[in-house]
Amino acid sequence: MAAIRDGRSGYRHPFIVGTYFLGGVGDNPRTLVDLAMSQFSWSIRSHSNWWQLCQTQSVRHDWAEDAIKKDWEVTTSSSTAIVQLSERQIFYVLNELQGYALLRDQTHHCQVSCFERIWDSDRILSPASLSALNDAFSVLRTKKRFTESDSTMAIVDPTLHPLVYRHTLVSSPLLRTWPPPQLTDIYTLSQKYALLPSDVSISPLGEVEFISYINDIDPQLYKTTYLLLKNALTSFIPLFEHTLTDLHRNNPLQQRIPGTCRYTIWEEPDAPEHSDDEEGWVEYEREMRDWSLNRPINLPDVPLAGYPGGLERRRYEVSLKSKRLQFIVNVSEYCTISGQTEFTGTPWHVEGMMNERIVACGFLFTAVDNIRSCDVQFRMAISYPRGFHAGDTGATLRTWGFKDGDSCHQYIGSIPIRQGLAVVFPNIYQHKFTPITLGDISRPGKITVLSFLLVDPDILPIISTANVAPQQEAWIQKVLDDCLHTRLPTEIVEKIVDMVDGLMDEQESQGHSEKLRNERDRFRKMNDNYHFCIPFDIWNGPEMT
Repeated sequence: MAAIRDGRSGYRHPFIVGTYFLGGVGDNPRTLVDLAMSQFSWSIRSHSNWWQLCQTQSVRHDWAEDAIKKDWEVTTSSSTAIVQLSERQIFYVLNELQGYALLRDQTHHCQVSCFERIWDSDRILSPASLSALNDAFSVLRTKKRFTESDSTMAIVDPTLHPLVYRHTLVSSPLLRTWPPPQLTDIYTLSQKYALLPSDVSISPLGEVEFISYINDIDPQLYKTTYLLLKNALTSFIPLFEHTLTDLHRNNPLQQRIPGTCRYTIWEEPDAPEHSDDEEGWVEYEREMRDWSLNRPINLPDVPLAGYPGGLERRRYEVSLKSKRLQFIVNVSEYCTISGQTEFTGTPWHVEGMMNERIVACGFLFTAVDNIRSCDVQFRMAISYPRGFHAGDTGATLRTWGFKDGDSCHQYIGSIPIRQGLAVVFPNIYQHKFTPITLGDISRPGKITVLSFLLVDPDILPIISTANVAPQQEAWIQKVLDDCLHTRLPTEIVEKIVDMVDGLMDEQESQGHSEKLRNERDRFRKMNDNYHFCIPFDIWNGPEMT
C-alpha cells in the first residue's frame, strides 16, 4: 500500500504548483459571452420541469424575449462585465437544452447543475430519511462541546484523531508508525498530518457497505447512524459517477465559443510631430489608451449554424460499481443568531491536500431552517487566453474580461442552498458558502451539511481507518469498561488503557486538530497563490497566429 502515488496518475486535481507552467493551469478560459450563456442556460434549468417546458414553442419565445432584454452580469477576477446576448446566442442556448435534457438521469433524479461537471438533485433522499439523519446528527451534537458564539460547528470532525506521521500506528501489515510522504513540491504535501478516510465497498448494484469505521463516529454506539449514512452514500454514487465521467480525460470539456477576436480597424492615432511636444505626447498617450480599449473589434461568437449538437455524448462512462472506494465523512452545522453570532461564509477553497487526493466532493444539505439566502459558489482555475498580441488589453478585456495582473480564474455559477439539495462537483473547482441571511431575524437560522469526500479511485489506496485502529481513548475505555467492570476495579481498567499504544485523549486530539486546521489554512492561501490566482501576464501571453 502506498500513501501517495505519482501525482500525474489518476484524475485531475488542484494540488499543483501552477507557477511551474508558463501560462497558468486549468481549463481554457471561457469568453464573457460564453459565461453569460451559461447563466442564461442555468436560469432555465434551475426550474422544475424545464425539460418539458423547453419543448413548447411559446415558452421558448418568452424565454428568448426575456433574455434579449436582460443585461447579464459576469463577475470577473477584478470587476464585473455587462453582457447582452444576441439573438443567435440565445437560440444556441435554447437549442442546447436538448443536450442537457438527454444528460438528465431520470432514474436517479439528477442533472447537470450550474456548470459542467457539477451535478445536483433535490430528490436523492426522502423527507423521512432526511429527518432521520437530522435526528442522528442531533444526538452526535450533544456529545460535542460548542460555545454560544460558534457559527460553525463540526458535528462529525475528520480532523480529530487524524493520521499523525511518525506517531500513529499503522497496520501495513506490520504494526508501525508511518513516515511522511516524500516532498515533491513546496506546499501541497503535509509532513505532519493526513485525514483518515473510511473504506467503502460498492456492490454490482451500486449499494454501499462501510468496510472500516468512520473517524469520529463510534461504530458500537451509533449503528443506526452508520446505516443512515450507508443509505445516503448509496444515493450519492450515481452523482459521483456522472461527475467523474465528465472529469475523465477522455471527455474533454466543450466550449461554445472557442475562437479569438479580430480587429476591424487598425488605424492608430497620429503621434506628435515633435519629440519635445510634452502636451502633445500626453494627449497622444491618452488617445492611444482609449483607442486600444475601444477600437472596433469582432468578438468570437457561436457558429453561424448554431448549436451543433452532441452535448450529451461521452466517449467514456465511469462506473463505480463493484469497486472499493475511500470516503472522508464530515458533518457541519452553520448558524446565525441575530445580535449574537453570524455565519459570514467560508473562503474559497478545495478539500484536503495532496495527502488525501480528494477528487470529488458530495454535499447533502439535510437541514435548512429559517434561511432566506445562502449559496454554494464555484470558480475554476484557467490558463492564459490565447490569440492576442502581447500587451493588447483591449482584446483580452473585451473577450475574456482579463487585464494584465488579473488572477487566472473564472466564476462558474452558484446554487441556492435548500433542504434536501445534493450536489457533487470535482475538487478542481474551488467552492465557498456565502453568508447566511435570515428569513426571520427574531429566530436563529441554521444549515446542516453532510459531506462525502471521494479519494481518487484511480490511484493506489491511501492510509485509512482500515489500516489504523481507533485512536480514541474514550472508545477503548468504554469497551474495556463494558467487558471488565464486573471483574476488575476501575483503577485497573484505567491503567490498562494507559498502557495501550496509539491512543489519544480528548485534549491531545484537539491539539492535533488545531494544528492540522492551521496547516490547512496556510495551504489554502498558498493554493490560491500557486494555482487559482496566478497573475495573468499580458506581455507573455500567446501571440496572434
